[in-house]
Amino acid sequence: MEQGRLYTAELSDNTVLYPWLDKQLEVSQQQVLLFSRQPHKRLLEYIDLAKIESYWLSERITAGAISPSLEKIAHIITSKLPNDHGLIIVEGLEWLVSLHGEDAVLAFIRRIRDETYKSSWKIIFPINCLVFDSVWLARLRREAPDADIFSSIEDDRIEMNEENVDKQNEPSDGIKIHNFQQMPGEDIQLDTREDGSPKLVMLTRLPRNGFSNSILTRRILQWRRMGLDVSEVEPALKILDEKVAHQLYSSVEEKVRRAVELENHLEARSDNISATELATARFRIRQLTGLDEIENWLLSL
Repeated sequence: MEQGRLYTAELSDNTVLYPWLDKQLEVSQQQVLLFSRQPHKRLLEYIDLAKIESYWLSERITAGAISPSLEKIAHIITSKLPNDHGLIIVEGLEWLVSLHGEDAVLAFIRRIRDETYKSSWKIIFPINCLVFDSVWLARLRREAPDADIFSSIEDDRIEMNEENVDKQNEPSDGIKIHNFQQMPGEDIQLDTREDGSPKLVMLTRLPRNGFSNSILTRRILQWRRMGLDVSEVEPALKILDEKVAHQLYSSVEEKVRRAVELENHLEARSDNISATELATARFRIRQLTGLDEIENWLLSL
């Protein structure tokens, strides 16, 4: 990638973006500015935030957050360009389009492109291409061509996961077993709402047979991608007794499955619920707290 240029980069999920960014911090001495759809407490799981300047794109009023205003984002970016050099990453382009419209976002991209041209900065917009209209996507890529920087990383991750699964299911005589149907490394496709937040989906149960630390790790990452607070299960990663670890996992799994069912009921009744009540209920469901109270409230509607 060249300095003074804007790029798009197709990305299926941020479990690739953040490790990639962390690697950039290790191998190069450059400033990094990140606009993320994830709060800082989530980013800390992947990145040393002391090494970057980051903003959480959110409508919440809280420290480290800015509203998803094209003008505010552009102001922060253009104020950085005259000084030093580095990398700027802007997540959530899909959400910005849903908020402001295709024309406004394309005008924003063009403004940034014109300002960046003579600078020593590179700007990347990670995107999910399937979200956009093909005609508009072509217009976007005329301004910010595809950098294709994540595909090889995703391929390596898939190959590594498949290799690990084979090893975990290989008996002592060396014969591989390929009939483990509930592998948490599966690539789940998350539907999103208009604000870009993921909808909850029901994942397959993880049986006691074949349960391992690496499988649990991948399941936790899947839950986090849905925005669920599953910190309650994280101590299981340090429990040596797999039976005890699976028991803890199972208790959290039941909460998650109940949360998915409750959100489905919530969405079915959303027309009769105020926006504030809907947002509050979604947040509490993802925190896995007050599920009994939410269920009783839904039944009373």
